[in-house]
Amino acid sequence: MNSSTIRELRAEQKKTRHRKVWLVPLGFFFFEVIWMLWQLSSIKEEERITGYLMLFYQLPLMNTIILPTMISVIASRLCDMEIKGDTLKLLYTLQRPSSFFDCKFIAGIKYLLCFTIGHGILIPIAGRIFHFGNPLKVSMLAAYLAVMLCTGMILSAIQQTLSLMSNSQIMPLAAGLAGSFLGLFSLFFPAPAARLIIWGYFAAFPCVKMNWDRQARITEFYEVPFPLSGFFIFAVTGILIFIICRTVAVKKEV
Repeated sequence: MNSSTIRELRAEQKKTRHRKVWLVPLGFFFFEVIWMLWQLSSIKEEERITGYLMLFYQLPLMNTIILPTMISVIASRLCDMEIKGDTLKLLYTLQRPSSFFDCKFIAGIKYLLCFTIGHGILIPIAGRIFHFGNPLKVSMLAAYLAVMLCTGMILSAIQQTLSLMSNSQIMPLAAGLAGSFLGLFSLFFPAPAARLIIWGYFAAFPCVKMNWDRQARITEFYEVPFPLSGFFIFAVTGILIFIICRTVAVKKEV
């Protein structure tokens, strides 16, 4: 990373210093903490044995609901200052459009990374507080965090492009909110159709699955192998999506 890039990143940091963007991921993280406490407060003694498996099954579903909206709000907050002020033409005389896009992307990923690290800390703490019987597998936690971060980065590129291409931030925010609902509904789609819904990929690489005995009203969680090859293909596809988004945003007429 050369001195010019570092200087541009610092300038981006100064632009967002008083916009309190950090309140967005903090608010969503606090919501997940409240939801987790509510879920675990009524957990039965026999369910504590598979407590971590239950979390790794339910948290991806919760991420599918809230993270697309969170990412769209962050992207909008980071981009609307240039859109409202119509300063892109001036900025592009001082900074390459590609560098501008990259700095915005890194600024948004910083909040997503903090949110992901927060989950990495929250899950073991929850296990200790509620005395889960099964040990926490580091590989399972790492897979969960990797899926969250990778999917979030791809959605960040998409939402940032929508925010930079729109004269108003209503459409990008609506797209993020619609993505939350579409991602949740995609879990009930046939597999070929679900693969086309990028917002549902927070729960597309499960480490845990569930059996529900309707008659006995018993829920059983069990571990399954992480689909590493499928996740690798998804990550490569994500790089291509980022390149496409970056190209579209850079070629925008200002």
